Amino acid sequence: MVCWVTSKPGCKGLGHSAIGSWSRDIYQRISQDASQAKQRALLEDQIRAGGIKADLWQSVSSGQQCACYKESNQQSDRKCKSCYGTGYVPGFLKFGYTTEWMSAVDTDVTLTNLEITKKFHSAKVILQDGQTTGTIESGDKSFSRTAFGSVWEYEAATFVRDTANTSATVEYSLDSGSTWSDMSALPTANPASGTIRFRATLTRASASNLSPLFEIVRARFSRVDLSSQFGDEYRMGPWLLIMRVIPVKRESKTEYGDLPKYTSGFWITGLSMFDPSITPNTDEDLIDGRGNLVKILEGRNAGQRYIITSIQHSDPLAYLVTQNFEMRIESPDGPRSAVW
Repeated sequence: MVCWVTSKPGCKGLGHSAIGSWSRDIYQRISQDASQAKQRALLEDQIRAGGIKADLWQSVSSGQQCACYKESNQQSDRKCKSCYGTGYVPGFLKFGYTTEWMSAVDTDVTLTNLEITKKFHSAKVILQDGQTTGTIESGDKSFSRTAFGSVWEYEAATFVRDTANTSATVEYSLDSGSTWSDMSALPTANPASGTIRFRATLTRASASNLSPLFEIVRARFSRVDLSSQFGDEYRMGPWLLIMRVIPVKRESKTEYGDLPKYTSGFWITGLSMFDPSITPNTDEDLIDGRGNLVKILEGRNAGQRYIITSIQHSDPLAYLVTQNFEMRIESPDGPRSAVW
C-alpha cells in the first residue's frame, strides 16, 4: 500500500517520492544533528577573530525605586546620578562586573544628623539644621572576587558647595565598621572576599555654612577572567566582542520624494559567550532591550558611546544563535554620557 494511503510518519507527499527526512521524529533528528549549536559555534569563532571590543551597560528595571521618581507624571530625573533617569537605583549595571553601592534611598542605610533632600531633583543627603557633622552608613555586603585580572574600582558622587568651610569624605570598611579606609585605597587593597560596607561623612565649620551633599557611591570588580592574550592585550574579558554588519540603504518617504537613509547594525551571539556564569538560552543570555549603553573600546571609534535603539534575536527551536541590534551615537552632553 502506498504512503499516502497509510499516512505513515515520514511521508511527505503522494506515492513513495517523499523528499527530506524519513525519520519518524523530525524534531529528534534536528536535535541530534545539533545544527543550531554548530552554527553558533561557527559564529563565535568569527567573533573571536574579528569582533570589536565594547563595554555594555544594561539598565535596571526593578528593585529600589529612586527618590527622584515622580508619581504625578511617572518620570524620573534624567540627570540623577543615583538612577540616571531609569527610576531605579543604581540605574545601570556594567556587564561582566559585580557592583555594590550605597545611596540615600537604600533600605539598609543608617542616617546620623543627616536628612534626605529633593531640592536638587535627585535624592541627596544633607546635614540637618544646626548640625555640623553627620554620617550615612550602609550595612554589610558580601562579595567574592575570584576572576583573573580583576581589580576593584569605584565612583563617589558628592557635592561640596563651600570648599573653604565644608567637606565630604567617603570610606569603606571590611570589618563591619570597626576600621575605615578612604575609597581611594580600595583598588590597591583589592580585597578578595568577605564583606564590605560604605560610609559618607559630611562636615561643615559652622551651622551657617552651606551643607555638603552626598548622593551615591558605587564599587565594582570584574567577575570574568582575562584570557586569550596576544602580546600585552587580552582578547576576552569583562566586555563584548561585537560584529558590524554591512550598512543597509533604506528609503524614507517624504513630501520631497524618497530619501536614502543608511543604517549600520551589529550582532553577537548570546552573552554567555563572554560571561561563563550565564546559562545559555536563558533570559540572562539576551541583551534585555533598547536604551542600553555601549562603549567602543578599540579602533577608529574607541571611546565613543552609543545607545541601542532596536534589537532582535534569532532562536530557532528555542536555541539562541544571534542577537542583532542598531545603535545611535550618544551626545557627550547626553544623559547617558555620565553613566559609570
